[in-house]
Amino acid sequence: MNRIQYNSAFQMKEVQWPVVLKDKNIKKMKKVLAFLAGAFFSIGWFIWIDGHVYENHRNRETDGFGPSIQWVYYLPGIFATVALVMTNIVNIESLSGSSFLSDEGTSTKIRIWLFLSFAISFGCVAAAIWIMAAVFMPPHNKNSDAEYPGIALTVQNVMIFISSLTLMYSKSRREENEF
Repeated sequence: MNRIQYNSAFQMKEVQWPVVLKDKNIKKMKKVLAFLAGAFFSIGWFIWIDGHVYENHRNRETDGFGPSIQWVYYLPGIFATVALVMTNIVNIESLSGSSFLSDEGTSTKIRIWLFLSFAISFGCVAAAIWIMAAVFMPPHNKNSDAEYPGIALTVQNVMIFISSLTLMYSKSRREENEF
């Protein structure tokens, strides 16, 4: 971390960032951030699949008391995954408008594309929260054991959104000698 130290003459000197965050290690940082984005994405889907397995196992034990997972509950996760691809398919460097390969309308088109992808992402998070509140939480659900699939659905969509932002940030980091 960037901290300021004081010596006996009250002169400040700056302490350097850790080695991972220095500019000369941006390639390493890109790899770490891409790995973290993949980890967030896979953990999100794992939690949702775990919620579905939990719901199926619980319904067999309690004769179906409580809500069951419908096929439409998969749609927020699927659309959030599509939004992740939409967000990270564009070149972020083209947003500045000074790119060699871009014309006058390219940055506007990219901004519209990113706006749509973020709108889809936020819509998926909102849909997951809505499904959780309307189906899996009280007063609609009297069984407190059946709340986990709704929580898993919401956590899945938040994790996919965090993965999308992490991957986009890792792509925006640029080396000094990179063209």
